[in-house]
Amino acid sequence: MLGLWLLILGQAATPHGKAPNDIVVIGHRAEQELAACLARSCPPAQDVEASLDASVEAFADGRYGDAQRTLRNSIRRNRNHAADMPGPVSSLYATLATVAEHFGDNELWLSSSRNNVSVLREHLGETHEATLVQELTFADSMVGLGMTVSAAALYQKAQQKAAQSGNRRLAAGAAFRRAWLAQLSRHDREAAQMADEAVRLAGDDNKAMLDMRDILRARIAIRHGDDGAVDALAARLQRSATASPKLLFAPPVDDMNMGFLRIGTGSSLDYGIHFADVGYWIRPDGRTTGAEVLRTSGLGQWSRSILRQVGQRRYVPLDLGSNHPGIYRIDRFTIRGKLGFAAGSRIRQRIGNLTVHVIDLTETDEMTAAHHASTQETIATSAN
Repeated sequence: MLGLWLLILGQAATPHGKAPNDIVVIGHRAEQELAACLARSCPPAQDVEASLDASVEAFADGRYGDAQRTLRNSIRRNRNHAADMPGPVSSLYATLATVAEHFGDNELWLSSSRNNVSVLREHLGETHEATLVQELTFADSMVGLGMTVSAAALYQKAQQKAAQSGNRRLAAGAAFRRAWLAQLSRHDREAAQMADEAVRLAGDDNKAMLDMRDILRARIAIRHGDDGAVDALAARLQRSATASPKLLFAPPVDDMNMGFLRIGTGSSLDYGIHFADVGYWIRPDGRTTGAEVLRTSGLGQWSRSILRQVGQRRYVPLDLGSNHPGIYRIDRFTIRGKLGFAAGSRIRQRIGNLTVHVIDLTETDEMTAAHHASTQETIATSAN
């Protein structure tokens, strides 16, 4: 499952201490601000910023179709400005790729991820750090789409370009992704060798990469029957509470297709898409507690399966006192089939098995802030 793959690799996160109502966006404030921006013919940089904010708002509210339309409209208005503001325009494509993944439009997911990289390659260069970062993200998307051979090749290519340009950190990140993909394919010896290569590239004093290698080794040990591998690893590791939570272990979510091929009978949001927002605490010992469904759209009995999965996760222990409650997170679980054409039909519809897609909703505020900072930088540069 791509969502847990990304959680394992470690996504950006906001500091601890936020409450649920600070995260899950209900209401249309950002969309109203976008409408006002367009009504006054605001400059492209402001248009992009407002569009990104509005799309994040709609996504968090479960209105994936609205988020997708907002982003596609902004891309049509602003793609010709990519030379002047490659970062903001690439952000439109990157955000659209995330929305398309959860919406079930695999073609749009792939093309948006590719366009995101293309903008940066053309206007920043192939070896620019931002370009290489998004190439890795593009390869992550390929994994989610089942294109593992292509993803492995892109990881390797990104690793070579990062190493040649002297960016050891990104080269190590690419090497570790290759290692993780190898262990997912049960090529354990190859995975271990690539993880060692990632440590060598990052440097033996890079604790984060050493920890990631240990996590990979623990995953392999668990698969070979060592039930104590996670406890042993957790006892050795500790992570700052202000850093991104690092996942040690998570069981798979129950197969949504087993005897229950249809979830619900529709939705007031996007028909055929169902989601649950799950809030939970990560305790100082790295275990989760207090998992609850904050909001759901048609999942019914399968909410219990999701809660069970979150409750069994193990994170790297936090550098906090034992009496501290820990840090609060909210994950969005989207359950959907992909969009396509059934045999004998020309009508695009949801087909195939249901799949689970996970994103950390705690990021939404930080995502908006990052887009704002990027846009403000572009405005300042243009003014000079």
